[in-house]
Amino acid sequence: MRQLDTPYYLELQRRFKDIILYVSCHQDNFETYSIKIENLFVDTCAFFDSLCQTLITDMTVSGHSFSNSLSVKNFSDKISGTEFFNMADYKTLLEREFTMSEKEVNLNIYEDYFFGNPQFLSRPVNGFKIKPFDNWETGGGLKWWTAYTKLKHNRLSNIKEATLEQTISSLGATFIILSLRNEVDFKNGKISIELYEVFYPLYWEFKGKVGTGITMWK
Repeated sequence: MRQLDTPYYLELQRRFKDIILYVSCHQDNFETYSIKIENLFVDTCAFFDSLCQTLITDMTVSGHSFSNSLSVKNFSDKISGTEFFNMADYKTLLEREFTMSEKEVNLNIYEDYFFGNPQFLSRPVNGFKIKPFDNWETGGGLKWWTAYTKLKHNRLSNIKEATLEQTISSLGATFIILSLRNEVDFKNGKISIELYEVFYPLYWEFKGKVGTGITMWK
């Protein structure tokens, strides 16, 4: 399944880039909503859910022991696939394991920097910084996930929940999970450079570039 995660994410990223050709990526427009934005937002959250499921399962099957696994009801059944992890489980397991609330990304294509090329910088100096999991630090929930839950129940009446801001947050969260799931490939520059067009990780130390400008981390 690993070979599918990057193409899935890149397709979501391309759809996001198409949207901001029409709606400028700026705080002034963060409350903008539309059918196109809603469709992307819902698909992104669903994919985020799948990535978290597979991240936790793959790590456990590979021999990793989550320090908070005993706090998750029916953990073994969820690993086997007879039951499914939920957002509360992700918070319990991933916040302790990775301190997700501190994970920050740079939104590279914010406003006038849309046509920039951050891949050639050691670290982009422009953009807009976000922490998609920041509320976990204080035990709170994630606004973008709450919005997604409302949309799952009734997409027509809750369309205003699918704002540009929520979509950015969910896509940023998905990028973070993707990078953790493929950490070795990210850190050794064995990923598509297209992955850095929208977000740039600020939670790893930049190591340098090799060959044709492949980004390395430590």
